[in-house]
Amino acid sequence: MTRISLKHFLAAGFALFMGTVVLVSCKRTFDDPPAPSAPGLSANISIKDLKAMDTAPYSVTHITQDLVIRGIVNMDDKSGNYYQQISIQDSTAGIILRLAGSNLNTSYPVGRELFVKVKDLYLGEYGGVIQLGGGADSISGGVTMLSPVLQDRHIFKGALNQRIEPKVVNVANLLTTERDRNTMSYASMLIRVVGYEFQSSDTSKTWADVGASGNRVAKGCSLPTAANLTVRTSNFANFATQPVPNGNGSLTGIYSFFGSTKQLTIRDTSDAQMWGPRCGGGSTPPPAGGGTSNPTMTLTGTSPLTIDFNGLGSALPNGVRLGMSQTTSATDTNDVLVTTATPWATSTANFRNIASATGASQGADDATQSGYTNRALGIRQTSSVGDPGAGVVFILANTTGKTLTQMTFQLQSLDAGSGRTTTWAVEYAVGDAVPTSYTALAPTGTLTTGGAAYSNNLVTVPLPAALSNQAQKVWIRIYAKSGTSGSGNRATSGIDDVKFFWN
Repeated sequence: MTRISLKHFLAAGFALFMGTVVLVSCKRTFDDPPAPSAPGLSANISIKDLKAMDTAPYSVTHITQDLVIRGIVNMDDKSGNYYQQISIQDSTAGIILRLAGSNLNTSYPVGRELFVKVKDLYLGEYGGVIQLGGGADSISGGVTMLSPVLQDRHIFKGALNQRIEPKVVNVANLLTTERDRNTMSYASMLIRVVGYEFQSSDTSKTWADVGASGNRVAKGCSLPTAANLTVRTSNFANFATQPVPNGNGSLTGIYSFFGSTKQLTIRDTSDAQMWGPRCGGGSTPPPAGGGTSNPTMTLTGTSPLTIDFNGLGSALPNGVRLGMSQTTSATDTNDVLVTTATPWATSTANFRNIASATGASQGADDATQSGYTNRALGIRQTSSVGDPGAGVVFILANTTGKTLTQMTFQLQSLDAGSGRTTTWAVEYAVGDAVPTSYTALAPTGTLTTGGAAYSNNLVTVPLPAALSNQAQKVWIRIYAKSGTSGSGNRATSGIDDVKFFWN
């Protein structure tokens, strides 16, 4: 390898911290060619060891060895919060790939396995974070972008939908250097912090500023300032004008730093699950779904994907949203879950954590219900709330490379003392924007609850070809499309063991 000194260029670059930073991005129109099959390559160096080759600060290293790294894409440019770059990680480290072009997510989406032949590429740094690119940038310092033609020669596409679990970290322990080879820096890796909220002065702001990137400070309760994170958002991100959440919760994103400032870049607003009470009390419900504001679930591993709701004591599963005001022309994802174990007969209108009819007996008292470990998602309507309109929305990130065959779920009627009957519909939509119209599906099985019955029925929903091999989000909802019938109270309905099958 050879090294090119760029100290005089990078010195000027550091002065531009608040004006320009690698995370500034914008969205363009660009069509990538179809993805080829698996490349048949294997890595012969880890990302950590590759980055260790860049030994001198303020310099660019030309790689001359025949080396191959393997990584999974942990962030792409789909939301516009990255531009002309993606980041990948393996078990040892992460790294930014600087790539010319836009709509890179069509070829290099989050979850895609990539093999990169790094011979004749360059390692450099920006603000201390090491990047991989096509050349030495003699004007701005660091590395230049790899052209689309050279991308095809150096980057080889592997399997899709590879899952990456974010690493829960203590921010105070995160490094602001990549020169400590004995400690993982987590730079360019997917991390998560828990118990964080945006500082009070930022809670009235949007993710980015008008005409400029946004820097919003997230902090934990009673944590030192060393544990603060600056959440960096491009004004070209498709959620730039949305307000930041002003509750407390978890933040997920790609870790970076600029000098001594620790930064986080979210992929879309589903990475910010901050709806709980703030350190000093008070919170807000999640916003209405819009664009990328809904967390999604990913079809990985072996079919089927099963959602059993046994973790409702903590939170909803990813990709599940709730709303009492679903209509034929609107998707409601505004409502929150009552995570506390709630008896079937409680008449308050809400979505709740209840004992599942799978294993629970009809006559179980409240204390016994609370003790059951098999939980279900409960829905309670009243005359003024959710009748009609109560529903659950399941959001798949995509179905790329998969043929969906069917969905199944247990539909439960759990309050035998309630006489009114609710009839449930199942519908679907496709697209990254929140749907304003749905197409009816044709489920088989009993689709009614209530009627003074205690029941647990399997519902099977054949899924049409329109939902297969989709690069966009797939939305499926179960909701009370029409009003209840009969007299008396409305029953608590339960949904459990939702499964998505594919080939």
